[in-house]
Amino acid sequence: MPPTTSQLTATGLAARLRAVLVAARPGWRGRALYALASLPLGVLYLGLYLGLIGSVVALVYGVGVLLILLVLAVTRGLAGMERRLARRLLGVDVPEGERVRDQRGVVRKLRRLVLAPDTWRALGWLGARLLFGVATSAAVLFGAALFVVLGWDTEWNPLNALPLLAFMVLDVVLTLAVVDLLVRLSASVAPRLLGTAPEQRIAALQQSTRRLADRNRLARDLHDTIGHALTASLLQATAARRTLTPADDRPLQPDFARQALGHIETNTRTALAELDRVLTVLRAEDGGRDPVPFAAPSLDDLEDLLAGLRDGGLPVELVVDGDVDDVPAGAQELAYRVVQEGTTNVLRHAGTPLTVAQVARSGDTLVVRVCNEPVAQQDGRPGPGGGRGLAGLRERATAAGGTLTAERTPSGGFDLCVTLPLSGAA
Repeated sequence: MPPTTSQLTATGLAARLRAVLVAARPGWRGRALYALASLPLGVLYLGLYLGLIGSVVALVYGVGVLLILLVLAVTRGLAGMERRLARRLLGVDVPEGERVRDQRGVVRKLRRLVLAPDTWRALGWLGARLLFGVATSAAVLFGAALFVVLGWDTEWNPLNALPLLAFMVLDVVLTLAVVDLLVRLSASVAPRLLGTAPEQRIAALQQSTRRLADRNRLARDLHDTIGHALTASLLQATAARRTLTPADDRPLQPDFARQALGHIETNTRTALAELDRVLTVLRAEDGGRDPVPFAAPSLDDLEDLLAGLRDGGLPVELVVDGDVDDVPAGAQELAYRVVQEGTTNVLRHAGTPLTVAQVARSGDTLVVRVCNEPVAQQDGRPGPGGGRGLAGLRERATAAGGTLTAERTPSGGFDLCVTLPLSGAA
């Protein structure tokens, strides 16, 4: 046969085999194909085990290590094929295991190939499939032999014809039932040996939970920083416009407008830097790298935060009571976020009333409060936000073991208060 004809025949056979697998659906047809595949696959896996035994014996000749690595690599490839067969023919949800090829470096790939639990569990699965193939072959051969004995090696007559037919039908039914039972047993074992180990699933779930928590924290930081920057910039832009277009006989104030524009520039740079930091962290996480550490805001940054608001027209004062120098960094960042969100909410909902931001320490407790007086006029305020800032602060305060209260004062203003325990804070 010419080489081209042989190649076309092999290609056509592979294409037909793929078409059969694609057309197969979970059910009795899928289980029948799975049982039929057990026979040739069992022979293949028997050869794989013999190769593994031979590679262990060949260790004394110095080439056994390479043969063992080759057998383990083939094992993982066959395990991937078995996963696809189980999903396609049996409808079993078998999760993907760890991909050794995704590891960086040859040494790390080889280490994971040998030490990964998925490799040895896959080898165990191939052994189980070999046993299932042997059991399937034995059931089919025994059933076929009994069928031949009943049908051809027995003297038929009117008296035994009906019982013989009944026994032949029973033989076929029992053989198919045993084969189906073996296939269902394979389907029940496949997820445990072909899927990820329980400890791996727990570790992956914990890592996913940590990543989700980190992303939620980044989203809250971005919300606080961008929201504050835009609200403060809007306030300062409004004040600058009013000073450049004064009503009545009020004089122009170019210095004030220049100062407000400078604060707008600073706020914009801060917001862009925060956005760039968040995107850098997200890209690092998506690439499997550790995010670059960054300097979190602290209580020392509060004065700069409020200075721009004062220049924009919000009369806000900062009051610090007690020794806050040794407050843990996590508590300082949360206190900064409280003042940031509180003053932003004042601008959004009340305009520019008299506001006091207070940070007070009493023993192992830190109290952060933002309180504003009733608004005198409602015009010119930036407008309400989405209402997610206080919910985010409440989540943070609860996670830190603290409490948050947000309520109107008897005079008609608003009071935001967060109490944080410092004992055990990082």
